[in-house]
Amino acid sequence: MSKYLPLSEHLSRHAGDEWRASFADIEKVLRASLPKAAQQNAWWVGEVEKPHHRTWLDLGWRVEAVDKAAGTITFRRDRPADEVHPQSANAPSDRQRAIGVTALVGGAVAVIAGLGVLAARMLKARRA
Repeated sequence: MSKYLPLSEHLSRHAGDEWRASFADIEKVLRASLPKAAQQNAWWVGEVEKPHHRTWLDLGWRVEAVDKAAGTITFRRDRPADEVHPQSANAPSDRQRAIGVTALVGGAVAVIAGLGVLAARMLKARRA
């Protein structure tokens, strides 16, 4: 879902109860291309909820209309903005989590290496 975080942020800041956007508008917000599957209605409003749907559903929005001919998507707010407490907008992305874990593991390795060097110096000092 991290790819769609900019869309979550955009919708959370949107003042109105409706946002009609072209595919190009959405790609501009995302700073990335939509997948080819986004050309199909099911990608936006499929019967099976997909992870990217959380982008707007968690914020109280739904996709009201997909106009493939015009290349537009109409989002409609289901709940007033003050009733929505988005978790996804504030949650760390998968990439941020991966960076955090990598930093944690790297820090642990550095501490262990430092303790090893310290132990080796102490042993050397004892022998001298």
